[in-house]
Amino acid sequence: MKNVKKCILCGSANRTVLYSRNEWKVYKCVECNLGFLDPQPDNEEAASLYQQEYFKTHYNNELIPGSLEMKERLLQEKHRLRFFQKFKNKGNVLDIGCGRGYFLLACREQGYKVEGIDISSDVANYIRSNLKITVHVGEVRNVTLLERTFDIITLWHSLEHTADPNIYIQNARKWLKDDGILVVDVPNYEGHDAKMNWHNWPQWDLPYHFFHFTEDSLTFLLRKHGFAVISKKNYLSEYVKQKLQDAFLPSFIARIIAKFYSGHSIAVIAKKINI
Repeated sequence: MKNVKKCILCGSANRTVLYSRNEWKVYKCVECNLGFLDPQPDNEEAASLYQQEYFKTHYNNELIPGSLEMKERLLQEKHRLRFFQKFKNKGNVLDIGCGRGYFLLACREQGYKVEGIDISSDVANYIRSNLKITVHVGEVRNVTLLERTFDIITLWHSLEHTADPNIYIQNARKWLKDDGILVVDVPNYEGHDAKMNWHNWPQWDLPYHFFHFTEDSLTFLLRKHGFAVISKKNYLSEYVKQKLQDAFLPSFIARIIAKFYSGHSIAVIAKKINI
């Protein structure tokens, strides 16, 4: 295990406890509101966390290409794609923390050229064998790619898992074309869902989530490394939607009302700026 002495985002040592469960504690930086687990698994411990056992407990079973289940999953993934498609409707996509690769497969079906990065060799083997997609295995800091290669780089619920989000955003900037876009989606601990279900909020996910973001801390991180947010999306509140449905309100009305409350995550699209 390793200790976190200062905030990796702003450098402050001023912190307060944000959340705790069993032996794990999450602290909040008083200056920038970044949440962080302390202590955190070291590099060797983190690598073992993300091998086969993690994906058995956190993801569905591997889907068979062409199956009905795969087709349904790809429809879900295309909702993510539509978030940024109006900014870039073609080009090279790199998904960092690509999981089982279903998002990349959805992108390929829409005509994008795709590659992924993941820390899990088990996942990479599945993607290469079954989906025929190039995947680079390892921590981002150890992956070598050509600079200014990608039109779109995505991190879907990946940044919270990293040993140092700074390194991920730095490398994303290096690999992204000057007119490219960066898409980041992270859990939001200031969202309505987190506040209403604080002690049982699933997005704490300890010890797998090393960092915990708010809209402000995510924006700060991106600006620090030369990005400006050009679009953002708050997901609807699943908590509100479920409460309304439990009160026998029609589902479509419950969804409309729930959109006025911030949900479990926030997604942003960012472009490079001069620093």
